[in-house]
Amino acid sequence: MTKSGSERKSYELISGLTKASGLFMLLLLAAPIATRPCAAQALRKPPSVAVTAPVVQTQHGRLQGVSEGGMRIFRGIAYAEAPVGGWRFRSPQPVQPWQGVRLASAFGPKAAQVAGGAVQGEENCLTLNVWAPATAATNSRKPVVVWVHGGAFTGGSGSDFNGAVFAQRDDIVTVSINYRLGSLGFLYLGEALGREYRESGNCGLLDAIAALRWVHQNISAFGGDPARVTVMGESAGAKLVSAVLVAPAAQGLFQQVILESGAVQSIRDTLTAATVTRRLLEELHLPADQAQQLLTLPTATLLQAQAKIASGPGGLQLFGPVLDGKTLPTPPLDYLSQPNRTPVRVLMGTNREEAGLFINMWPTLTSPNREVLTALFGKNDSHVWQAYTSAQARLVPEQAWLSVLTDYLYRLATYRMAQTLADTKHPVWLYRFDYQDNTGQRPVHARELGYVWNSLPGTPASASSAKTKGQQLAEQMHTQWVQFIRTGSPSAVWPRYTASRQIMVFDSVSRALPLTSPYEDPAFPVQGFVL
Repeated sequence: MTKSGSERKSYELISGLTKASGLFMLLLLAAPIATRPCAAQALRKPPSVAVTAPVVQTQHGRLQGVSEGGMRIFRGIAYAEAPVGGWRFRSPQPVQPWQGVRLASAFGPKAAQVAGGAVQGEENCLTLNVWAPATAATNSRKPVVVWVHGGAFTGGSGSDFNGAVFAQRDDIVTVSINYRLGSLGFLYLGEALGREYRESGNCGLLDAIAALRWVHQNISAFGGDPARVTVMGESAGAKLVSAVLVAPAAQGLFQQVILESGAVQSIRDTLTAATVTRRLLEELHLPADQAQQLLTLPTATLLQAQAKIASGPGGLQLFGPVLDGKTLPTPPLDYLSQPNRTPVRVLMGTNREEAGLFINMWPTLTSPNREVLTALFGKNDSHVWQAYTSAQARLVPEQAWLSVLTDYLYRLATYRMAQTLADTKHPVWLYRFDYQDNTGQRPVHARELGYVWNSLPGTPASASSAKTKGQQLAEQMHTQWVQFIRTGSPSAVWPRYTASRQIMVFDSVSRALPLTSPYEDPAFPVQGFVL
């Protein structure tokens, strides 16, 4: 059978997995799972008769998409002007209206990034994609999910995931976005170049907010309801969505969020962010008084230097949003604790062995050592090393290392944020993904994606086909996510996270269990990486 473009991309990513290096492996691990067409797609092939290309009227102009598989798909829609030239390191600018009809049939360029040692993508990357069920009319008011990809804030693209999974099968208008990455999206220049560049460390965050603003203003033209918007992200995507949640400029643009393996731990103070900037300047052999050269350096030169300072485990937490006093004026948990805020519904959680992915990826993480903790956590390293030392009293060294890294990279931040939200009466549902399949694939970072998207390899071609335990779990998890997107809560078997600390554990037998002792280290800062 001839592979579709989506399938070809998946197989290319899989075949290149062993050749990839560094943080981009996060994207390679996640994307093949989610870009594979679901069984419903295989059953709903487009008719052979000619189909009229769909055209919609947005606030800025008319767009012509394509009709595929019972959906209207619009790819590569600009939600802001190109952040190039004088707009590098600046806030995204509103897209300008146009005359006539713009073609929206092909994905836009991915954000500039380094993958496999080569620079890919473009600075002109601020586009989004919309998958709308064919039944979605202008007044249909269907639920909307906006997907924010992960990739350690340095890799990935909105085109890596197949929005048809939610749009075609579940009748949900699905949006995926690109945002600026790495130094182009999160390099803080407020000290190096002055207050005019105060928001430079949050360009990627401001891009996400601009995309949500576009959705709020235009999604009704695609049949979506701007009052039923869920923002969903995984890994760096979840961390970025968490920053959106505590950004005043984003309030009112969404009603609920889904956070998979990420919370507010990536939001950095300006001192840490400025130190990262100095590291980049040193790598570029630029003295501090010549930082303005960053404004005009070739993209490749900038990103190749970035790749050097972000190589290995140290790059995992190097970039992220900045507590700049403007875009993010208040420490995140303090912001969430403010009284009289409109409650936002949150579904969030982690995988049982998150750190296993990174331990297998980087040899320097294989054996417990203090040096790699400094690269991962900066000045927070002593807290993590002490926790590892204590954990050895009850666990073998390898398991203690895996557990402690998982705690300090993901679990601790997730539990703290969930507790803060629950204390302030935000409806919260907490999960943990524990499933190990029969091939030995353990519940490491990003492993839940194929289950959430219900797109595991070898999904049965029909509903009557026998399903493996993994496929049954994928269907179960996907249904819970869909229920939350549609109604604002998962099914009744998944209780809210309250004083009883009930969480949903997804495994070969899934069930709600009490989280008797959520991990906490009072001495460890909310900010996971501090310089």
